[in-house]
Amino acid sequence: MSYINKEPKDFIKSLQIIHIALVSGVIVFGLVIAYITKNQLYFSYTEDKLFLYMAIFISFIGNLVSKQIYTKQISQITLKQDLYLKAAKYSTAHIYRVAMLEFPALMCIIFVMQSNNIFYFILVGILIIIMSTIFPTKEKFENDVPLTPKEKSILEKL
Repeated sequence: MSYINKEPKDFIKSLQIIHIALVSGVIVFGLVIAYITKNQLYFSYTEDKLFLYMAIFISFIGNLVSKQIYTKQISQITLKQDLYLKAAKYSTAHIYRVAMLEFPALMCIIFVMQSNNIFYFILVGILIIIMSTIFPTKEKFENDVPLTPKEKSILEKL
């Protein structure tokens, strides 16, 4: 994705659209599976212990890895880099972060499909809430990325 010859505000809008698409994909897939298996669904946290432990483990690891990858990639952004390069690196880090949360959510939906146990939708809901709380905004970009005073003034005008 190239940000050359674009307004600084464009990358935030693009990133927000990508974020919404990724979260919407999880929601739509979950709704489709819920609709397809609606007559066979049940709720239990005592059955299917293997799927239960795998789902919790995958969700926990996905959340942990998403934070670590994001932090590592953001820390590689230096104050001396161009604003467009900073925006590109921030976008990449954010997309990886959301993808690392999307994977466990999709796996939990597959566990629902395999076991017909809607308990896994609780984990999907938690992961969707986490994905919603990290929605990209101009303020989050300003707080997470080291910016020069000139770059901050450019962003304030948006």
